[in-house]
Formats: sequence, structure tokens, C-alpha cells
Amino acid sequence: MAVPDLGSVLASLSEVFPLVVNLVFLLIALLGIVYGTIGLYGLYGVAAGEYKFSNRPTTLDGAVAKIALGAAMIVAPVLLWKFANSFVLGGDLTFNMFNYGSTPRGSTCEDIKLAITYFFMCLGSLAWLIAGMRLYNAASGHHGGAGSAVLYLVGGTLAFFVNDVASLVGNTIKMDVSLSNVCTMIGGS
Repeated sequence: MAVPDLGSVLASLSEVFPLVVNLVFLLIALLGIVYGTIGLYGLYGVAAGEYKFSNRPTTLDGAVAKIALGAAMIVAPVLLWKFANSFVLGGDLTFNMFNYGSTPRGSTCEDIKLAITYFFMCLGSLAWLIAGMRLYNAASGHHGGAGSAVLYLVGGTLAFFVNDVASLVGNTIKMDVSLSNVCTMIGGS
């Protein structure tokens, strides 16, 4: 049995990571449905005055925050999916990631660059999922969730759009810090 080299393993990961991102987006949307339903039930409890079975009754602000969070978690992945190529610098890569057909295999260094980009997109989408869960905890009345959720949202956005961040940083400091240098580092074209 032949052991694959590191380049071919990394190149094959460029086909796995988009599936992980799509799965995390599906989890975010499903969690948004659950949070919205809990918010609607809490809003019903506030309107009906049913607090007798709860040791921590839902407030009006908490119920509305859960509904808004649920709606944002449902809508945000779909908007990102549909309009990614219209608001980012390297949007074609983000937009093409969500195509159902497989992308044609390029050179090994291009596939490694794609795998690294998709890995950062996985990290960004996971950070968005964690941020949504922390915002839900903050809407439920737990302390300390909202501040760290903002950090997860910002960090997830920077990780998801790593090519665009690298382009902005490179344009600012007048150096090429993009992932295109991966091919140069490994001696590819």
C-alpha cells in the first residue's frame, strides 16, 4: 500500500473542508430555528403571564432578542451563500465554494492554497456558531456571553474572509502576504 505524500493529502482536503463549512452553516440555520421557536414561546409566556413553571422567567427583551438572533442565524448563511461574490474582494472563491459540482483539480500548490483557504473558512464558520450560542446565553440572562460573542463574530469574519484580509493587509503595508505565496514556498508554479 502506497502512502500518499503530504501534498496530495492537503490537496484532497480541499474537497472535504467545503462540506464541513456547509454542515456548520446547516447547524447554524437549524439552531436559529430552535432559538427563534424558544423566543416565540418565551414571548407567548410573557404575553400570557405564565411564569408559574419557571424559576427564571423570560423577559420581553430576552424573548425579542432570541427571535432576532434566530432570524439572523437562519438568514445570514443564506445571504452569504447567495451574495458572497458581490461584497468581498476575492468573492469568487467564496461563492464557488458553495457550488454543488466538484471543482476541477489544478496543480498541487493551487489545491493546497484552496485547502488552507477552506480550513480558515471552517474556523470562521465554527466561530460564528459559537458566537450565536454565546449570544443566546446572553439573551437568556447569563452574564459574560455578549462580549466574547462579539470577539467570535469578528474573528470568525476575519478567518472566513482570509484572502480578503490578506489582500487588504498587503495593500496597506505594500507587501504580498496572500496565500498565493504558498506556491512559491513549496516550489510550484
